[in-house]
Amino acid sequence: MLKDFLDYLSSEARGAAVWRVVISFGSMLLVWQVLTSTIVTNRLLLVPPAEVFEAFVGEIRSGAMWSNAWATCLAVGTSFPLSVLVGVLIGLILASSRALSLMGGPMLSALNSVPIIALAPLFIAWLGLGFASKFVLVMLVSVFPVVLTTEAGLRAADKHLIETARSFNATRAQIFTTVTLPYALPFIVSGVRVAWARALVGIVVAEFFGSFAGFGYAVMAAGQTFDTATLLAYVIVLGAMGLFGSMLFQWLEGRLAPWRKE
Repeated sequence: MLKDFLDYLSSEARGAAVWRVVISFGSMLLVWQVLTSTIVTNRLLLVPPAEVFEAFVGEIRSGAMWSNAWATCLAVGTSFPLSVLVGVLIGLILASSRALSLMGGPMLSALNSVPIIALAPLFIAWLGLGFASKFVLVMLVSVFPVVLTTEAGLRAADKHLIETARSFNATRAQIFTTVTLPYALPFIVSGVRVAWARALVGIVVAEFFGSFAGFGYAVMAAGQTFDTATLLAYVIVLGAMGLFGSMLFQWLEGRLAPWRKE
């Protein structure tokens, strides 16, 4: 009985996916409740899930949740798509020329290793408080994973397939659209998923230092007043955004590269 249920959970059925989500989040809530009732009893450190839900509802009723969501989603919604576009274009350029890759690769690796988030105060000093500093910071922290995975995916294309296409007199454009790009799509989507997670981290840090609205600002304000329930409510919303984005990009990969499931 248990083995059959575990096999069902491992299947690709839609109902199995729902069960996996229910069991995963149910287990997390159970552990959370046990921790707050037996081990971590200090409400400044951790509060029960019911109190977090009450704080979440209170933020919605007061309108604070909506105003903060608008500020965060506006910055991420404009900067993240542009960072993906720029990252893919730079990756295409680097993959098209070995000389450009050898010259630009070390610089990109160095920039990717720099903790750009630590430079947030500097960007705020340059661009001021508000949208501009958040836009630039989110774009900078999320563009590099897309660049690296795009270049890697294009260079990893199956050489035998490329030679086969050339043997049928396919042009460079045809080889790119029918062989190279489809082969690289899973790499690119994986980079976009990583970039989405980094974008959420970037927007929170940017709002810590340079904003009067947004989820990051709300988390900082709740922390300063020791309002643990409200703080966790916004953290959970950010986690839900990350999960939704990851699921969306995974679905997009399945649509763009269905052969990956075969």
